[in-house]
Amino acid sequence: FSTLYGEFFFNLPKSKNATFGLHLRHLSSDGKTKLRGGDRVEDPFSQNNATVFGSLNLGGTILSADLSYDRDAMRYYGYPEPIPANVPIQYGLKQAYQNGNIKIALKSDEKNESDLKFNGGFNMGYFDAKTGQKQTNAGLFGKFDYDFGSLNGILDVSYDYYKTDSINLELQSLPGTKTEGWVRIAPSVRLDGDNWSVRGGINFVAVQDKSFLNSTKLYPDFEANFRPIEGILTLYASFKGDLKNNRYGDIAYENYWTDPRHNVHNTDYNYLLSGGLKGKITREISYNVGLKYSKAKDLYFYVLNSYDDMSSSTIQAPRIYNNAFDLVYDNAGIFNLSTELSYVSGKDLSVVLKGNYYSYSLDNMPFAPQKAKFDLAASAGLRIIDRLTGFTDVEIIGKRKAMTYYYSPFSSALPETKEFSIDPTIQLNLGATYDLIRNFKLFGRVDNLLNRQNEQWLGYASQGLRLMAGMTFSF
Repeated sequence: FSTLYGEFFFNLPKSKNATFGLHLRHLSSDGKTKLRGGDRVEDPFSQNNATVFGSLNLGGTILSADLSYDRDAMRYYGYPEPIPANVPIQYGLKQAYQNGNIKIALKSDEKNESDLKFNGGFNMGYFDAKTGQKQTNAGLFGKFDYDFGSLNGILDVSYDYYKTDSINLELQSLPGTKTEGWVRIAPSVRLDGDNWSVRGGINFVAVQDKSFLNSTKLYPDFEANFRPIEGILTLYASFKGDLKNNRYGDIAYENYWTDPRHNVHNTDYNYLLSGGLKGKITREISYNVGLKYSKAKDLYFYVLNSYDDMSSSTIQAPRIYNNAFDLVYDNAGIFNLSTELSYVSGKDLSVVLKGNYYSYSLDNMPFAPQKAKFDLAASAGLRIIDRLTGFTDVEIIGKRKAMTYYYSPFSSALPETKEFSIDPTIQLNLGATYDLIRNFKLFGRVDNLLNRQNEQWLGYASQGLRLMAGMTFSF
């Protein structure tokens, strides 16, 4: 398969009064992928990104603006078994997501010695899908931090409005429009000592949903850290809660192949307890080890539904899978152990190792669909000779289980379930850059060196080995 890649950066020279930058990126491929059932299918994709940003120092305050546009295009090409003659209606369907955002903010200059620090502004955005769904949003935000001398008072407030068209609604059979208004108010107080800091407050969240139910939540918001050995050891802990807004566009980007009419419930994190330690072993080596336990209501999972092929003439009608993902929910206790170790030696060598272990305790489901128990990541950069640098990175995601549902047209009983096993994901990449002459570089990279057909989601395998080479020019 062939892949086209291009990226452009433009930044004005550094200035005390203003900044301006532009970033453009394109990545596309027209390749084929082998699925778990043995079928080779076309899985073209395209990613386009554009960002313009800038800031202006107004003397004590900084005005900033960010404008971004993203467009991702793909197809519904996956299937969990050998593809039947009568494929689901979504199969091969083209999909494209467009996302635009603008954010304008005014914040106090960090060099300003005023007792009041602030950062506030507004944002607007839109998201649309080729299949007809649209989401628009607008909001105001502000964060204020006032130094009273012996303590700091902090107020974090925001209001966001969302309107989403042509999606499934809770209380009606046909797709419709969902509107939500989100209010967040989080006052807190922070105390600072010579080698410690404590902040405590509340997090108030109110949601007005005209298509379903209104909700009002109040959560704790506490965090603390203690530095017994400055620069070498820091102990930290927090006790919080939050209502996560599972926005339409966020879900679409998390899983391209979700049913485009999805309307995901918001996830209520009743509480999140976390703690750990971080610091430096030597000047070059740093570490971070953390533990987290959270209790969540309406945690969502991706599943595929199946149904009988009623057009079949056989007595036992074969089952066909809908290859666009639906969602199921459960209440969960989630434990996470995270570790990070890094080594940086100037510009000559850098190594970063990361790992996570997860455990899910669910109220109803036997396991957490498509959630791995662990993941590992490692990256390294090395200056091989004066003009030649190389890098490598590897990502490993543990074995996962997936679930499908079968709804019988002749029964109102609970759906039958079927388990699938997803092999571990192993992604190994290598690359190098050579400084040919001033402002001109050559680069090459190999993605997925092991040529594995890693499944991102059940039935959706990724492309195999990819070679890329090109040049960069700066002026």
